[in-house]
Amino acid sequence: MTETVTDRFSLARLWRPVGAILAAATLSSAVACSAGGGLAEVEHYLDLSDEPMAASSVELVDVDGEAWRFTDVDPDRLTLLFFGYTSCPDVCPMTMAEIDLALEEAGEVADDVDVVMVTSDPARDTDEQLRSWLDRFDPGFQGVRGEMEDIVVAAGDYGIPIEAPQETDGDYLVSHGGRIIVLTEGGEAAGMFDEGVEADQVAELLPVLAEELL
Repeated sequence: MTETVTDRFSLARLWRPVGAILAAATLSSAVACSAGGGLAEVEHYLDLSDEPMAASSVELVDVDGEAWRFTDVDPDRLTLLFFGYTSCPDVCPMTMAEIDLALEEAGEVADDVDVVMVTSDPARDTDEQLRSWLDRFDPGFQGVRGEMEDIVVAAGDYGIPIEAPQETDGDYLVSHGGRIIVLTEGGEAAGMFDEGVEADQVAELLPVLAEELL
């Protein structure tokens, strides 16, 4: 059976109905304990709040053609940052679907969260393509593009190793990040969710992050 990108990210909304309730209850207790003992105790999250990573100084552009800088993120909100591309067959659509679902599950705290995806394939991810793809998840998600060399530098500034796309023997290879970076005032990285983190894990931790970082 051929599986399309749409099929893949739709699965994120369907595969966990039974386990999610039990998992959420278990994780809720774990997060409550970790909040007292520090975010470092949460296994699926890398806490950098004591020594946050400095913001990248790279200037890119959003899908509306406006200059976009990591240092310009809203100081009163958390920003979830991901480096990926729209023709990715699995990780990128699943990650964005998990973020979307996490914000739905998080309730009011989601009002204090922005989501930004920087494409790692700007040659093919036009403004229109990136905007249309993100709209499948949430029209409020921001898409950002730029010169490939600038994107590589920006990702590296946050410890995300990506490379420029390569075409070899007819195959077009694109790399992307796996972690979801949590940016705070000034574009500093206060932490990162591990690759493959699930929606309920993100949703349970967002209130803790908002309380400790905002």
